[in-house]
Amino acid sequence: MHQKTFFKVIFVTLIIAILVSCTVTRSVPKGKNAIYLEKELILGSYKQSVIIRGKDKNNPILLHLHGGPGYPLFPYLDNFSEIEKHFTVVYWEQRGTGKSFRKSLNPNSMHTDSLLRDLNQLIDWTRNTIDTNAVYLWGHSWGSNLGMLYISKYPEKIKAYIGTGQSVNLKENEKQCLNFVFENAKASNNKKALKELVQIDTSEYNLESALTVRKWVYTFGGIVHSNYKEKKYINTDILKKVFQTPEYSFGNKWRLIFNSKYSGKQLWDDMMTINLFKQVKKVDCPVYFFEGKYDAIVSSKLANKYFNELKASKGKHLVWFNKSAHRPHTEEPTKFINELLKVKAHEGHNY
Repeated sequence: MHQKTFFKVIFVTLIIAILVSCTVTRSVPKGKNAIYLEKELILGSYKQSVIIRGKDKNNPILLHLHGGPGYPLFPYLDNFSEIEKHFTVVYWEQRGTGKSFRKSLNPNSMHTDSLLRDLNQLIDWTRNTIDTNAVYLWGHSWGSNLGMLYISKYPEKIKAYIGTGQSVNLKENEKQCLNFVFENAKASNNKKALKELVQIDTSEYNLESALTVRKWVYTFGGIVHSNYKEKKYINTDILKKVFQTPEYSFGNKWRLIFNSKYSGKQLWDDMMTINLFKQVKKVDCPVYFFEGKYDAIVSSKLANKYFNELKASKGKHLVWFNKSAHRPHTEEPTKFINELLKVKAHEGHNY
């Protein structure tokens, strides 16, 4: 057997062993009014996976829009267990992501408008299934683009919108990411970072370039503020979480690992055209931005500028998380829950 083939076989064998052996169970919400549903819905002619979890089905709905695009959501359900005490949380893996990835997906269907239509169908289904009009929409990172675009079209369907790591102008954001890592690399005299960064062709900036930049944004604390070690954006921690996700079949895990960049590649050109400064200047839905002070992967400075310019007829609120970067819901979980409860108290008296 050729040496390269031999090592490939060993690698695949090890991956299979890990996939089979590392899956763990996940607790299901318990209690008289608890709710748990796991569904495959036809959204936009494709099967897409949705999980609904909560301690009390009478709580309002919180529909979460994950980031990426293509960043898996189901491996992280345990991170939201405290939120499930106060909201019935709808977890949706967007087309092309995780359990919603299909080989039959038409690459031409991977664009923002398709995802927005999927989301609209999902919200209608959720409102009918749970018989409520109290739907809160929470967008994180890439999902925050979808969130703002959605409420600009359908404000009447949403009780309030919460944006975390609010993305605004993706092309400008990439420039700011690059500036951030260059400044930090120079200040720390990180020769490895500088060597990799100077090789990036800004005139042909693409997903691979962006992932290189994101590695250094992570390393310099712009994703998780407490991180001080070199860390790739798609790293072994993520792979381990995927391996252990009980909601994923063996095939789901395999396809996710080997198609981890699918959504990013297919949506890249479309993403770079998003500019909320021009596309969403006003909304008729209550808006809350929960921003990590040190967020550099999705510039909190850019989000702050957009917040100040946004016209919101039903009110707008900006909450800063001063110990966080891109993920205040995991970096400052207690404060995050408390701020969500304030939103619920402020907006939810009629739900």
